[in-house]
Amino acid sequence: MSTNYAAVIEEGKVPSTYMTGDVSYKKQTSDIHPENTIIKEVTFEACARSNWHSNAGLQMLIVNGGAGYYQERGNAVRKLQKDEVVTILPGVEHWYGATPFEKFSYVAIITEVDKGHGVWLEKVTDGEYFLLSSH
Repeated sequence: MSTNYAAVIEEGKVPSTYMTGDVSYKKQTSDIHPENTIIKEVTFEACARSNWHSNAGLQMLIVNGGAGYYQERGNAVRKLQKDEVVTILPGVEHWYGATPFEKFSYVAIITEVDKGHGVWLEKVTDGEYFLLSSH
């Protein structure tokens, strides 16, 4: 028995307005995902990272390649490895990205997309990034 469903794949680079370095994504939208949810794969080249930001809805990251960093504002940076999962609550300011020497990729599950895209904040500076990555 086959199941018919509509799927659309969107791919591209994330604008430098939100990121430092090269970051690409592949997003699949289909009618088999729960309504009001986006699932996408994101890849950061070495040294690439997001700006500080907060999400309007719940986000879950499932690391599927390389090594990366995740940090919530006011907390220590956390190094992430393949198969680790991070749950990011709405409104929590955070950033994530690759380590200086390795790509980093994850699958993101973003819920409650009808609440908006969240808020993009300032860049994580090279000074902050390389200081954190030296620990």
